Amino acid sequence: MCEAVTLAVVAGVMGVAQTAYSISAQAKQAKAQNAAISAQLDVTNEEARRKATAELFDASRATRREQGRIRAAAGEAGLALTGSVDALLFDSAMQSELNYDRSLANLESRTAANVAEAEVAYSNVSNTNALSAGLQLGASALSGWSGIEEAKIEKRRAAVKAG
Repeated sequence: MCEAVTLAVVAGVMGVAQTAYSISAQAKQAKAQNAAISAQLDVTNEEARRKATAELFDASRATRREQGRIRAAAGEAGLALTGSVDALLFDSAMQSELNYDRSLANLESRTAANVAEAEVAYSNVSNTNALSAGLQLGASALSGWSGIEEAKIEKRRAAVKAG
């Protein structure tokens, strides 16, 4: 009957070891998922930054072209750069500034949306904390102890019957 107790001890130890391994694997998986989410956030923010930069450069080039056309048309017409020509140039510069501000606002909005998506993804990751790991290990150890005690009780019963 000693074998039943020994088997119960081995089963209890194996149960605790299996639980510890499971907790460790869950922690590694959560760490890998968090790293992947962080990397994806970096990539999407970089894409948004590059898109905004391209928009700003394109708008700047368009503004310079437009102002060049205004100056060329004014020069062909024999107008000095005063009055209505200055107003057209000023309006062009103001439109350029509005486009610049809009591009920056869009970048901020895209970045905030990327962060919100990442936070949702982070919340879906199953992180194991010390309390839940301790409770899982404790439950496993308690189950093992219960099995050992049950085997001891059976051993005593068998000894009483035999004895």
